[in-house]
Amino acid sequence: MKFTEFLSLESIFVDIEADSKKNVFKILGNLFAKKNASLASTIINRLNERERLGSTSVGNGVAIPHTKVGELKQTMVIFLKLQNGVDFAAEDDKNVDLVFSIIAPESSQSEHLLILSSISNFLRKKSNVDDIRKLESAKEIYSLLSKS
Repeated sequence: MKFTEFLSLESIFVDIEADSKKNVFKILGNLFAKKNASLASTIINRLNERERLGSTSVGNGVAIPHTKVGELKQTMVIFLKLQNGVDFAAEDDKNVDLVFSIIAPESSQSEHLLILSSISNFLRKKSNVDDIRKLESAKEIYSLLSKS
């Protein structure tokens, strides 16, 4: 599955200011829900619940917080490049500054797993992570991800 199948330019946010994991989840909830405040709080709560099961950090300063929400009709993905690293209780003790977040409908069986696999494959190549950190705009990041 290609990035362009699940991530749009409008879903990439750069230079995001957050001082904690909970703040990152609040930002994500609001971005995913746009103008639906009740859905935003559901997403925030679900992300926090998922994180309590274990850190969604995958190492090297990257996290992939994900959850399912019944009110959604389709899977959504957002990418955040944070201004500063945030503690995600990563096994490698590195703070997270790159966040790929996946929110899927409760009924989704495999789509979110395919997306997770695509993101993981991209992240396996350390040079991809290094490259994304050097980029300064959503357009540049989208261009890099489009080639993957």
